[in-house]
Amino acid sequence: MKAVGIIAEYNPFHNGHKYQIEQARRMTDADYVIVVMSGSFVQRGTPAWTDKYLRTQIALECGADMVFELPTAYATASAKDFAFGGVSLLQGLGCVDTLCFGSECGDIHALWNAAQFLADPGEAFETTIRELVGKGLSYPAARAQAYAMHAPTDDIAHPQHIDMDSTPDNSSTASSLLQSPNNILGIEYLLALKQLHSKIIPVTIARKDHGYHETTAKDKYLSATGIRDYFLTQGKIPVDYLPAEAVNILQAARNHYPVTLDDFSEMLYYRLSTCSPEDMTRCADVSDALAARIHNLLPKYKTASDFIELLKTKQYTLSRISRALLHLLLHTTGEQTKLPVSYGNLLGFRGSASGLLRQVNDFPIITKKADALCQFHKLTEASAKHAISLWNTDLLADNLYRQCLLHKTGCALPDCYHAGVFFISCAKIYNPLLVPLPQNPYDNRGTFIKRKGSPWQSIIPMPPGACPCPGGRS
Repeated sequence: MKAVGIIAEYNPFHNGHKYQIEQARRMTDADYVIVVMSGSFVQRGTPAWTDKYLRTQIALECGADMVFELPTAYATASAKDFAFGGVSLLQGLGCVDTLCFGSECGDIHALWNAAQFLADPGEAFETTIRELVGKGLSYPAARAQAYAMHAPTDDIAHPQHIDMDSTPDNSSTASSLLQSPNNILGIEYLLALKQLHSKIIPVTIARKDHGYHETTAKDKYLSATGIRDYFLTQGKIPVDYLPAEAVNILQAARNHYPVTLDDFSEMLYYRLSTCSPEDMTRCADVSDALAARIHNLLPKYKTASDFIELLKTKQYTLSRISRALLHLLLHTTGEQTKLPVSYGNLLGFRGSASGLLRQVNDFPIITKKADALCQFHKLTEASAKHAISLWNTDLLADNLYRQCLLHKTGCALPDCYHAGVFFISCAKIYNPLLVPLPQNPYDNRGTFIKRKGSPWQSIIPMPPGACPCPGGRS
């Protein structure tokens, strides 16, 4: 059995994401698609537009076979740590053969060349970055410009295990390669594979929509940013740019979204007002200078988004500031992303992929959240301590998200101990919502809880090693 891994946010899931799943399966001839997905918060330092359970359901309905949660500390980190977390989780599963990711250039060779250079760029490269930052450029802009100045003109030989049948895109020049967010993230995936000495084969697909931050449509493709902006301005889902399965689920669960950064304004203000600059610097992405700036400008705080704009400088990008403030809210530290992810929090899977789970031996798979700490006892002392730290951050993130959603919409999501694992039987075909949402969506009668749109339905717990599908294979 061959499996391809995808690291994603699905914030929200759109036609480009479904295209990636289809192409990843086709290009790699994979039997299964395993997704590592951000949970309650995402990499730009904001809450997810919809909750992780809705996004899990949509991903499974649109072709994914299994969805694991990327721990919050990695999901809200810089591209380097985000990539390292996702790749290390796929590596830990031990059953993933390839990693498929989207990029603007669609050229795995150009990305690999960049990764090889950036793995050991030399002192001249670092000096150039410092000089450019000193002139007022942001670190990402300085890094891109320094790469264009120092990158080798000749191709660097790529490993033999990278075997792509795609045609390299000659437009992916050194000057533009590090200016596109998905190219940057793709390079970080390759660096993480190199760091972990992984045998996972990387492949890339050219994005069908516009860039990460673009808000205009291209054919049937629109970026997640464009979809969120459309909803906020028009008050409705842009149905032409989402798969039918996603549209049906989102329309059935209309009171589950959207959640925005400003919904956390009061929480964030309380945290910042009770935290000294010295305490702030213990959190990830918060330098001494940024901590001082936050402290000095706090009297002008109105909302979270306004405060981010107020803090912005040439040195600090909006994304950097957003992530820093989120780290302060969630108490996440840089130490949490130093080690590989040592467990997999299973959010949902198809019955046809249950056999794949039995191939995972030493890597803890969390299906019953109350037993998570017991699962960590399988790990070494250092890994167990790290896993507990990540898990506690996830619990805090989920609880804050739940509380915020309840306050805004009246929707009471179950906590992680009652949400269970979303499951689709082998023979299941998606049906539109038939039953209204119960007043109390909590149900702890079974281990697995299945969501059809917005209702919650209890499912009898599976016996160990058994296929839950009626008439299915074990």
